[in-house]
Amino acid sequence: DQLGGLSRRHRLPHHPPPTRLLVTFVLRLTSMPDLTTATDEAKAKRRMEIEAKLSDLRLQQAKETEQKAAYFGEHAGITCDGCGVAIIGYRYKCKDCSNHDVCENCYDTHLSGRVNNSLGKQVISNKVEDHRFALHKDKGFTPLVKKAPGLTEAKSARVKPNDPCSCGSNKKFKKCCGAGKAA
Repeated sequence: DQLGGLSRRHRLPHHPPPTRLLVTFVLRLTSMPDLTTATDEAKAKRRMEIEAKLSDLRLQQAKETEQKAAYFGEHAGITCDGCGVAIIGYRYKCKDCSNHDVCENCYDTHLSGRVNNSLGKQVISNKVEDHRFALHKDKGFTPLVKKAPGLTEAKSARVKPNDPCSCGSNKKFKKCCGAGKAA
């Protein structure tokens, strides 16, 4: 039972001819889904999601800046409990304490983990977690920032005499609600 000097037991396993391997490999590659297209589509989708989030964030930051500008000014008769200086700029009032106001610098110190109370007129907690500050203004507030025209208030459209009347009568404004008014 010797075949070519080797017994049947010691012979190498039968391998298909190289051309058959190549055909099998090509068939398997062509039957696979196109991974590059799927990857590119996933990347494009992810990029669009990120760009949408970024534009939303920019819009939110612009809105916050505009709203925050409404609180920037002189707060008459209010002194900072942290440094004892009259508050000019942003005033932060604690939502948990009955009368605890700080200026912007002391608020930044609070965010870094320290509570200042150099004024000493009242007893307040030195624990940062006991305070929740929010921007605040009251009757004595005088704004220092003027609103830019057209940013917050839409210009009311002037009604022209030949425009349809807004009351719904299907008449011209000058013949209905605008009768007798100088244009």
